Amino acid sequence: MQLQVTLDTPRIDQCAELVEQIHEFVDIVEVGNPLIIESGLQLVQDLRNEFPQMGICADAKIVNSGHYIASRCFDRGASLVTVMGIAADQTIEGAVGAAELMGGAIMADLTGIADIATRARELEDLGVRYLCTHTGFEDRQLASNPLSDARPGIARALYSMLGYDNPLRELDLVHANTVGRALPAVVGRIDENNIDEVVLHNPALVLVGRAIVGAINPAQAAADLRHHFR
Repeated sequence: MQLQVTLDTPRIDQCAELVEQIHEFVDIVEVGNPLIIESGLQLVQDLRNEFPQMGICADAKIVNSGHYIASRCFDRGASLVTVMGIAADQTIEGAVGAAELMGGAIMADLTGIADIATRARELEDLGVRYLCTHTGFEDRQLASNPLSDARPGIARALYSMLGYDNPLRELDLVHANTVGRALPAVVGRIDENNIDEVVLHNPALVLVGRAIVGAINPAQAAADLRHHFR
């Protein structure tokens, strides 16, 4: 089980100092999509230059031009690049092809997928390395507990009928419908209050943002979370 810290909220000029504090406790640093929008891929490159041994994820959320965009991310130092699982197979094949060519890997974000069981199998067959169940930012604002109440209102009822009512049950679906070539990951306001519940569902990769980034002592927060891992 590995820990990935998601950098979404810090100012760009604060990121290197933050990573310096936490790098011994995390496996991958993610340059979140908001920071990619703000900085292009410059922050990815800067972090790669400063932390050459660190896993770095570019959260590009690719939905088209898979090979081209993934290649640019890998060129700038990413070791892991995200695509949206709802993207066309050809887009994902292109991104995976770029990863294979450049020694990286692809993570598929499962947000918005109606049939996770089927799509997880398909994405694994396409060569995706990680399948990430994801409580989106807007859903997190509406949920009292984003890991067990992630889909509000009617949407929650409909998803619940199919077993897709929260990212931990979705993790179980990924486990049950893949054969180990693609590894399950999870993100969605994970912190000390729910990390033990997350660990019980055995993700290969746990993505944590504000519980580390917003902590008074980010290094201690990262170390404390990692202590719960098997």
